[in-house]
Amino acid sequence: MELLPSLLSTLRSQDTGTLDHEYSLMRLQSTVLKRGLSLTTEAGALKENIKKNRYKDILPYDQSRVVLTLVTSDSDSDYINASFIKGASAELRYIASQGPLSSTLTDFWRMIWQHDVKVVIMACREIEMGKKKCECYWAPVHQSAAFGPFTVYNQGETHPSEDVVVRTLAVTYLQDCRAVIQYQFLSWPDHDVPYEAAGVLDLLERARDSQGAHGSPLLVHCSAGCGRTGVICALDYIHDLLVTKQLTADFSIQKIVQQLRRQRPSAVQTKDQYRFIFTAVTCMFERALQSSGGQLCCSLPEVKHTQTPCLTVP
Repeated sequence: MELLPSLLSTLRSQDTGTLDHEYSLMRLQSTVLKRGLSLTTEAGALKENIKKNRYKDILPYDQSRVVLTLVTSDSDSDYINASFIKGASAELRYIASQGPLSSTLTDFWRMIWQHDVKVVIMACREIEMGKKKCECYWAPVHQSAAFGPFTVYNQGETHPSEDVVVRTLAVTYLQDCRAVIQYQFLSWPDHDVPYEAAGVLDLLERARDSQGAHGSPLLVHCSAGCGRTGVICALDYIHDLLVTKQLTADFSIQKIVQQLRRQRPSAVQTKDQYRFIFTAVTCMFERALQSSGGQLCCSLPEVKHTQTPCLTVP
């Protein structure tokens, strides 16, 4: 906690121009790093796998992709457009995935089952701006749906806020049944940012409570599995640094995002999303310093100032 005041001061002092410049440099560095680290996307580019990618320019790196080993039919392959991402305190903390297509719904559940995923964060709607962004991989409330050999029963839905839907799913495969909790965030436009940071932080807190001490990876997806997904992974990673007392004086959001982009192409996809991480982390650090019951202003105003006690975008 001793470092938090100085880290907060540094975060608040960042202006929009500086952050935009940082982000532009980082995108250039990502291209250089991809070559330097010999990162490849051969599996996703295979003819038989091309149709399994929602977007042809977002392919997982071979070095960090999720390899499916659970075989449920003769037609199963080992490919899914998803990547492992290291956490602050766990080697395989996250799976960053694209939203499933109609043709990859079974693969999506194969991945969840293979890695015993307990919590899923969905950072998109099924349809946005009239375009399909993700296939529905669950059943209507109190109903069942089959996805290949997997049967998913929706035990119930709650709405802890107007922005969040929480679904409790019972998944059955070969007479074995497991519980999966899905958190869907409804108020995050594609290629944009939420109108305030508190809702995202609250959702992550609920997801962490559901995960508990379970060692399985947290599955995070949006449509492409890079922009909004990258922001969520970055925020949860930083929260882990905070609670495990791994924050240091050279703490750098830029370095953390760069590290994410080495594992998942285009993680944190826009300048606005990059700036939003600074806003949300400022809110996160303030919450850590303030007593419970103190009211924080974590909304994003229309006018962006460079320094303010009200947690605006830097």
